[in-house]
Amino acid sequence: MRKYSILISLLFIASTYHSIDVDGVNDFSADERIINDSYHDSYWGSQNELKNLFLTWTAETLFIGCEYTLNNNALLIFLDTEDGGISNANGLNWYPRDVQFSGALPDYLIALWNCDLSLGGVRKLNSDGITTTPVSFLGYNSGVPGNENFLEIGIPFSSIGNPEKLMITALICDGDHSPAADGMPDDNSIRGTGSAIINIFREITIDSNGDGLPDDSVKPADIAKNVEFSVSFPSFIKTELSPDIAKEGPVHISVEISDSTSLSILLFDKQGKFIKTIAEVEKTKRFEYNWNISDLSEGIYILKFIAGTKKDIRKMAFVRSK
Repeated sequence: MRKYSILISLLFIASTYHSIDVDGVNDFSADERIINDSYHDSYWGSQNELKNLFLTWTAETLFIGCEYTLNNNALLIFLDTEDGGISNANGLNWYPRDVQFSGALPDYLIALWNCDLSLGGVRKLNSDGITTTPVSFLGYNSGVPGNENFLEIGIPFSSIGNPEKLMITALICDGDHSPAADGMPDDNSIRGTGSAIINIFREITIDSNGDGLPDDSVKPADIAKNVEFSVSFPSFIKTELSPDIAKEGPVHISVEISDSTSLSILLFDKQGKFIKTIAEVEKTKRFEYNWNISDLSEGIYILKFIAGTKKDIRKMAFVRSK
């Protein structure tokens, strides 16, 4: 009986290297559960709820498992491998959602819609903040909408650049450009409505000595930790007009922003009445533009520069002279 008890206990305790059968049956151990989400904390109720996140690896493959409930919504698991990444998911051409990131910059996304992995997969998030590239993976999801599901994913380390460290967050969102209703780790910016600004991530060191090989004999739950970053947003470093008083153009506009983000340049009269949009860019960090002023009457104008969804705003005066 004593020998039997020891064998049972080994079924629930494992360390790397541990291979997972990607078949929708949860064969992760207790020591591979890296997040246990708060119970019934989803803004959209118990049918759209995250429960547990599991992670382990062999020398060649990263395995991720997620217990969750979903009903006509999307599950998204963002990974930051410290190789580029995005600060805003709302501009993606695949599973765009109204979610921003502060501190970490996710560069891979695991996603599915309404418990159907065939409507999702794994993709690299390119640094332009728009395009995505499919990544080789093994995947299986068991369960049906409205009931508890289990998602298993196996990703070759070679497909994601053999990272030394991962930061991870999992979210439940609605359709394209929608907000998040639940997240793990818990993040106070998630409210079920409006933009979420994720700044709390679960961090796991995979290759502690940087030798290009994942660590063996590690219990992932023991080395996983929450990392919280301050919330920061792109801001203007420079907005310049040359010249700012001119009879003829073009007038050279030069803009520099701390991080790549959207940019709008709007023109108003001196009473604050909107005239037109001079330029609008979906993603930029440095922007140069030659502004044709031939259609402007003599007078004083105001240019408004707007960076990002948090709208860091600068205003500059311009005079069309005689």
